[in-house]
Amino acid sequence: MNGLGLRIRNVRKARGLVLQQVADATHLTVGFLSQVERDIAVPSISSLALIASALDASIETFVPPPEPVPRVSRDGRRPAFSIDPQSVAYERLSTDFPGRTMSALKVRVPPAYRSETSAHAGEEIVYVLSGSIRYVIGGETHDLNAGDCLHFAAEHPHRVENVGKETSELLSIGTLDIFHGIQSRNPPTAIKRPGRRAKLKKGDET
Repeated sequence: MNGLGLRIRNVRKARGLVLQQVADATHLTVGFLSQVERDIAVPSISSLALIASALDASIETFVPPPEPVPRVSRDGRRPAFSIDPQSVAYERLSTDFPGRTMSALKVRVPPAYRSETSAHAGEEIVYVLSGSIRYVIGGETHDLNAGDCLHFAAEHPHRVENVGKETSELLSIGTLDIFHGIQSRNPPTAIKRPGRRAKLKKGDET
């Protein structure tokens, strides 16, 4: 993962934060965050945006995101990018303009992929372009095939799985500001700054 975990750990340390504080701000588990920092697990792009916001950083601190696409973008001309070359691949579909409230991605999900469970403010729409995909939202399972669509409140814990044998392609649209973080709309109030170090819970890592 090209040192992603180390970069996240270094920024967290520089902020004087422990994993539990980041977990409280992102609604990700301490165990998952620890695996990310040790390059054992790969976060989804939305989880990485949440982590960046919790660390008072931009997502560009950790991965080089693509440039904003023009108002009209053409098939085959949008470069794919990924957090890890062997994991999910993305194409940015949404552009930038004042007042923008949505981020849109074309997502290629490889077989056997299973994301972490996450939750955040806002909503998401997923449209399956090809293949099949499974979303688990608040304990309820939704199996989707090509042409199926799912719209849900992202505040409910959710994860995605490709239980099929082929790569699936999705159109994902949401209100989480992936490329510029969510700090302006949902400040991580659980974070405490240096000098107010939270008491460590058993099993928490520094």
